Amino acid sequence: MILTNARRAIVPLLMFVLVACGAPGRVEPTAIQPTIAPTMAPTPEPPTPTATSEPSAAPGAAATQLSFTPATYTDERAGFVLDYPATWTVDPSSQVGVRGGQALLLSPGTTLETLADGGTRVSITTYVWDPKNDLDAYVAQRKVAWAASGFTITREEQWPLADGRTAYVFVVKTPEQPTFTLLTTSGQDYLQIGGDGDSALVEEIAHTLRPLS
Repeated sequence: MILTNARRAIVPLLMFVLVACGAPGRVEPTAIQPTIAPTMAPTPEPPTPTATSEPSAAPGAAATQLSFTPATYTDERAGFVLDYPATWTVDPSSQVGVRGGQALLLSPGTTLETLADGGTRVSITTYVWDPKNDLDAYVAQRKVAWAASGFTITREEQWPLADGRTAYVFVVKTPEQPTFTLLTTSGQDYLQIGGDGDSALVEEIAHTLRPLS
């Protein structure tokens, strides 16, 4: 969809901030039951249960206690869903140049152009970028772009997603404020979730990312 002149002026600025620039579900381990021998004389001692370790919970792996009443954002083409506050509005996916599309999740009073006082804005962006199927190379390119802009990475980690993919997570210090960014794959394209405003809330929303069932 062709953006209006106003949106074409604003979206590249928002994308520059986001590019330059929630809670995991708990999966309980399955308890291993001891095998009890049939009753007979004498009754043998039951074997000692084998201890199991609790697996690391992946984002979106199970229902979790969120800080907000959720609505669900679904991208059928990219094959994922995530949760966001039900009081927010969605600015649906639109073309950003020829190599990507973007949707915005907006807190009350926030628009594409303006972040309300105390508001939060989350962007969900898919990119067509070469080489394909090389998330490490894409992440390296993003880090070079941040460094070239004078931004500092203050946190870097990896999240295992529920379908086995890896997401790279960054908190980047910009002149305005720290920003949260998640980078992963979307088929052969690349997916970025970021935002401005309440970075903790942006992260909580990003942590609900899961594959479309």
